[in-house]
Amino acid sequence: MTKKCLLAMGMLLLAWPCTSPVFAQAAKESVTVIRQGAGGELQVLSREQPVKDESVGAAAAQSEEVQARRAVVADETPRKARVVVTPAIFAQERRRRIDRELNERFGITDPGVIESPGYTSYLVDALVNARKFDMLEREELKQIVRELDFGESDYVDLEKVVKIGNMAGADYMVIPLIRYLEVDREEKDVPYVGGRQITVKCKLATNVRTVDVATGKIISSSVREVEKKRRQRQQDSERILVMDVISECFKESSLIDAAKLVDVAYPIRVMSIDGDQVMLNRGEGALLNGEILKVYATGEVMIDPETRDNLGYHEAYVGAIQVTEVDNKTSKGVIVDRAGTIERLSICRRVENPTLEDPQLKKGPSPAPKID
Repeated sequence: MTKKCLLAMGMLLLAWPCTSPVFAQAAKESVTVIRQGAGGELQVLSREQPVKDESVGAAAAQSEEVQARRAVVADETPRKARVVVTPAIFAQERRRRIDRELNERFGITDPGVIESPGYTSYLVDALVNARKFDMLEREELKQIVRELDFGESDYVDLEKVVKIGNMAGADYMVIPLIRYLEVDREEKDVPYVGGRQITVKCKLATNVRTVDVATGKIISSSVREVEKKRRQRQQDSERILVMDVISECFKESSLIDAAKLVDVAYPIRVMSIDGDQVMLNRGEGALLNGEILKVYATGEVMIDPETRDNLGYHEAYVGAIQVTEVDNKTSKGVIVDRAGTIERLSICRRVENPTLEDPQLKKGPSPAPKID
């Protein structure tokens, strides 16, 4: 066959539609393709750099990439819930009464004793230490609250709450309310020794509500009273003693409320089981060595027949776990009671609320008490 015939046949083959996989592969390899790799780098594919099987069909690959991007947008990457804690609401008339009582009984004339940051700071710190939420920066929150005149009275306008949450990009709004704060002083004679023993008592009542920004509904409400007292030592001034007792009330109340909020949003769960040894999905700042947890198996979802609200899952008690070791993000425990089958992802509930008497919580002196 002459060279002219071969050349003519070659030109005819190039002009003929390539339906054969072999011809299709050859045609694709003759084209230079520039695409972005998985690591973000640019990849140049040409005849000098043969195309691998997975890169065959540039148009199909680009179509798959577009679909993958759309899937990422549609199915948002898992993230922590974003939480905003508003400054603690404390009615002005009650605030003035507290200032007057501290001045008359303890000679404390500085109103800054119970001002910002205070109770809200304890609550924010407890939620941050739980490592389950993304918290809004404090200064940004103050600006938003000022713009909406939020917290001037005990009344909570849910529309304002939702508006603040949307402006801040939050999933949940936590609204602490100081119902009352009482500080009292007892003085008694010391028998046989002589002298006077002074004891300072503090009683704090709070109501912490959590609002789901998406629905505008209150999903959690915690009403609590905490009482603390301390005797004055010779080296203690009465002013410092009062501040320390108020701080203890703030810290313990916020610790309990934060633990409840975390448990509602992210229940403590069994992550793995090996005989009687278990691993839990909660670590330092949320669990304590020696703490007892009740374990429940979850069943069907319960839906309110009238409101159609999700009431949670049916739970059945299956045993108890004692925490033996607390790490940064996880904890280890041992099964101390078996009333059923404890499985992976079983829910754990606290037997008692955490308190300041727990040794893990006694770290350093308490800061000066303040209220937002």
